[in-house]
Amino acid sequence: MPLPPGRGAGTAPALLAVLNHRGERLGATCAWFQERGWDVRVTTHLAESLELLQRGQPRAVLAYPLTLLREGLEWQMLAPALSPAKPVPWIVAPWPGAPTAALAQLLAGSPALADFIRSGEDWPELEARLSHLLAVQDLMTRTLARAAELEGQLVTDHKTGLANDRHFRERLREEFERSQRHKMPASLILLDLDSFKQINDAHSYEYGDAVLAAVADALRHSVRSIDIPARIGGDEFAIILPSTKPAEAQAVAQRVRATLRETTVGVEVQRLPLTASQGLASAEGGLPRDPRQWFLQANEALKTAKKSGRDQIVVWESRRQGDSSS
Repeated sequence: MPLPPGRGAGTAPALLAVLNHRGERLGATCAWFQERGWDVRVTTHLAESLELLQRGQPRAVLAYPLTLLREGLEWQMLAPALSPAKPVPWIVAPWPGAPTAALAQLLAGSPALADFIRSGEDWPELEARLSHLLAVQDLMTRTLARAAELEGQLVTDHKTGLANDRHFRERLREEFERSQRHKMPASLILLDLDSFKQINDAHSYEYGDAVLAAVADALRHSVRSIDIPARIGGDEFAIILPSTKPAEAQAVAQRVRATLRETTVGVEVQRLPLTASQGLASAEGGLPRDPRQWFLQANEALKTAKKSGRDQIVVWESRRQGDSSS
């Protein structure tokens, strides 16, 4: 299998780092790879090699080491800059007569993308082994990217990019347990968009989707990086606020309200005011008893907010006294 060319269309040559710690004559080897589009850079001592590995970002490494002892200083210094610590595959070219056992021990039990070659001047074989390592690396990169994409689909709402209902339930449990364990407050806000059905009926479902996306952006701009905004239903949203007291959570709800009022969706229709009913409940002092009760308290507050009219914020503790904030 031919080695992928070092130079792609419109890109700089890929860097091949040649760590020549033994002072071998490698002019012909370097020329071989240069003719195939690689940017070949040769180092002659450990400090220079570490500098190249850390700053040069090589695509692959060909090493002519002084030792094959994995616990030796040379490999202890090199290992953090190579696979598996970093995505830089490497090939060892030992000296003639190097002990097979030491070479096997250097590579044994390691998940690194690494190989060895008996003769550093067997260029076709060296080319083939490098090609194999790079192909495996590319396959692993694509596989990991696809796995991350699939994982993201499991926890992300596809219309808004927020956490979905499944992920929200998991994080609600986690944050409730963390709050109880560390005796720290946490708060939960549930939101329902006001008149969302009328927005869909008056315009289009595409416009409705744009509204949902705009609401998601408003929530992101209203919370901290540690908070968890989520879409948990058609026009239903939630925000989990770790380490947040009730008064602080009310300030977040007010910020969400103000941001929504300033949000404009689309340019082809008349600007519609966006408002939401919000219910808030906090977990502190050992109450509520579990995440489900916490959610139900916020939901009860939300129901009261919806009955009270548009754009209302109701706190569960206040609701029991018949109070709501507007």
